[in-house]
Amino acid sequence: MRYLIFMDDLRRNAVWIALVLVAILAGLLIRAPWMVRGWKRTAVRTVGALFLSFAVIVAIPAAFFARKDPPAQHFVFRSADGSRVALLSRSETRDSAAAEVTVKGNRCCSRYVAYRYFGDGDDYTGPDSLQWVDDHHLIIRFARDETSTTQDCRSQIGDITVVCVSRPDPHPLGR
Repeated sequence: MRYLIFMDDLRRNAVWIALVLVAILAGLLIRAPWMVRGWKRTAVRTVGALFLSFAVIVAIPAAFFARKDPPAQHFVFRSADGSRVALLSRSETRDSAAAEVTVKGNRCCSRYVAYRYFGDGDDYTGPDSLQWVDDHHLIIRFARDETSTTQDCRSQIGDITVVCVSRPDPHPLGR
């Protein structure tokens, strides 16, 4: 379970990790202690300053938009004997919604994405949306959104059979 939440957070924070790495590289290039004074050191410092400027220019709007997003909700579903774990991660903004169901595989660091949704509406997934029949069968219930940009439910992931059940939209006129 912790691994699935860690991977979900890592995916959500990939932009910040990349910006930190670019800023560290820029700092090393600006300092350039391994180079003797001359035009090459000036050129390397200029490239470092450009990298740092790029990182700042990208970080300001990213910080503005990231601050507005509510945190993701995580729902954990365990199989009957507890050997399998599925994680439903949901986040909603004013204009869109996203949901993803990940299942931990048999190996140490494997995870499979069983269901992914991103769109303008809502797929109405929540605590009652997933159910383990046994250790190798998972049922996912969601509302079909015809206007979504991404709504994908896989029927087989690893050695797990996924049954995708499309239920009707509970608020058909609410969109």
